[in-house]
Amino acid sequence: MAATWWPLAASWLLMGIEMPMVAAVLSRLENPEVQLAAFGGVVFPIALLIESPVIMLLAASTRLSDSLLNFRYLRTFSRVMGISLTALHGLVAFTPLFDLLVVPILDPPEAVIEPARFGFQCMLPFTWAVAERRFHQGLLIRFGRQNQVGIGSVIRVLCTSAVLLALPAIFGPEQLDGAMIAGLAISAGVVVEAIYAGIIAGTVVRGPLQNAGLDAPRLNFSTTLYFYIPLALTSMMSLASQPIGSAGMNRMPLPLESLAIWPAVGGLSFLLRSSGVAFTEVAVRHAGEPGGRKPLLQFAIIAGLALSMITILFAVYPLSGTWYRDIEGLPEEVLELARNATWAMAPLPLLTFLASYWQGVLVDAHRTRPVSEGVGVGLAAISLVLIVLAVIDLMPGVVGASLALTIGAAAQCGWLAYRANTVVPGSTVD
Repeated sequence: MAATWWPLAASWLLMGIEMPMVAAVLSRLENPEVQLAAFGGVVFPIALLIESPVIMLLAASTRLSDSLLNFRYLRTFSRVMGISLTALHGLVAFTPLFDLLVVPILDPPEAVIEPARFGFQCMLPFTWAVAERRFHQGLLIRFGRQNQVGIGSVIRVLCTSAVLLALPAIFGPEQLDGAMIAGLAISAGVVVEAIYAGIIAGTVVRGPLQNAGLDAPRLNFSTTLYFYIPLALTSMMSLASQPIGSAGMNRMPLPLESLAIWPAVGGLSFLLRSSGVAFTEVAVRHAGEPGGRKPLLQFAIIAGLALSMITILFAVYPLSGTWYRDIEGLPEEVLELARNATWAMAPLPLLTFLASYWQGVLVDAHRTRPVSEGVGVGLAAISLVLIVLAVIDLMPGVVGASLALTIGAAAQCGWLAYRANTVVPGSTVD
């Protein structure tokens, strides 16, 4: 189990470095408050929402790429979806749909709108690349080559950081908006990783996949949709929390300051819980093994508690000052906001590990509907908390959004636990 988890956890950890890295660079360029707000509060949340249906291609490919014919069918399915969603991204980015949909829904400060538009345009290849990357990574995980997934993430982070540093040096910090630089860097990193994953997956296709699953049931359109739609709804609803959180921050006190520090705060939170996200694929692979569920659950609890304790360390002196002021480059006057938001998100790593465990159990059993139900419950809780906090005007936006995400994760976790024990008896203990 650990051998499966740690390369995937390292991969997610490397991806989690991206947003803090973006925040550290943008905070040192021209007009940092506006550019950070544009990218972290508008560009990235909307890009994630559009590409959200392809996120679960990793779990689907891990579970369903059991024969050459099924792999080829699922590859066509994933490419049609990736190209279609990329076209949707282009429509929103390059037509008046940006002003008709994104601006009214998120209601960002006026100064943020144009930098966000250009940054979002630079993210055009993002969805296609994510679809290709996650589909091929699923095949690698299924055939025990998860180490290659980690290597791809190293390549991605190196490419992203190179573009982040090179563009301001080449064009000068006043020639390109920070949001554009971030969009180009993130897109370049994901495209390079997708190309690498496709090349490495080709060795599996030409090798062990040729003789694998000769008796496996054939996928068709209806069986694929039955399996995948609940997973796609899960990722869509889960990533919808990002723009919903931005919309909530824009309607609470200190909206511009909240959006500006969100890449640093949210990036740290994702960095610390990213290994919990990776645990889903580990649970999918091992939950069906005899006696597999009990050690999976024990591992989720121990690892989740450890990372939640580390989150608390980032919320207190002196580590909070070192991280937010010295590394992320946040000004002194917003450090207290960042600390309070970090306190509010301290339980998230534990909740992420637990949710990943129950999701893996359900996916292994082909019971994917409760997974989307759980995310729906969590999203409803997030929305309700944000609405209440916006009405009562109780706390700054970044703290309120952090608290809402934690409450939503707890609600999702509770529902998944209940449904898993209902439809998959013995999911808490073997």
